[in-house]
Amino acid sequence: LKYLQQLHHYGFSLVENAPVEKNSGASVIERISHFRETFFETPFEVINIPNPNNSAYTALGLRNHLDLPYYEIPPGYQFLHCLINDATGGDSTAIDGFKVAEYMKQEFPEFFEVLTEVPVKFVNRDYTQNTTRILHAPLILLDKDNDFNLIRFSIAYMSIMDCSPDKMDLFYRAYRKFAELLHDDQFTVKFRLKAGDIFSFNNLRLLHGRTEFDPNSGHRHLQGYYMDRDEIKGRLSFLENQID
Repeated sequence: LKYLQQLHHYGFSLVENAPVEKNSGASVIERISHFRETFFETPFEVINIPNPNNSAYTALGLRNHLDLPYYEIPPGYQFLHCLINDATGGDSTAIDGFKVAEYMKQEFPEFFEVLTEVPVKFVNRDYTQNTTRILHAPLILLDKDNDFNLIRFSIAYMSIMDCSPDKMDLFYRAYRKFAELLHDDQFTVKFRLKAGDIFSFNNLRLLHGRTEFDPNSGHRHLQGYYMDRDEIKGRLSFLENQID
């Protein structure tokens, strides 16, 4: 219950001392609900490999991002289970996108408005599949009450803008400021995963990344799982009602 409350309210929770055998994270996470399947399969292997079809499968650093921004509804939650992490580098970063968006709203209202209105083109071309995924959506999505619902941000998958010319300059100035803030130390949590940790977070709110690591200095292997936001909220609601 505490785990789900942290995930729901803060968007971030860290499980420690989970098993470290391959696929063993599933037995922990399945206590919540079933997984959201994607073309990456379950679990997906976050490891440095030859001819990768995603930058996560390299030793390169990753800018803070949301996973699968080119999906109409990206997976609501992500779980990264650390099996081993003894390479030099590879530290994790996390940033509350809702906090940054609120800062934008207060300090740069004109920028905030354009980021909620102008659609961005996200594209995924995966050489391992016969498909191209394309989606147009704003970087900041609000719900019916004008609360934050989704921060759709990924430099790697943002394609050529095709918005109205009279909005182009303002959008790019807003986008640059937003990207800058989404990597600002005042909003960023930095930590190092150790074997047995499960980094769990709201993929629609919390952006995540990592520093570059040296694959010749040791091994770094995570296994990833996705779950829809509805499953977290539903399970939490059930458990809280059991207590009442």
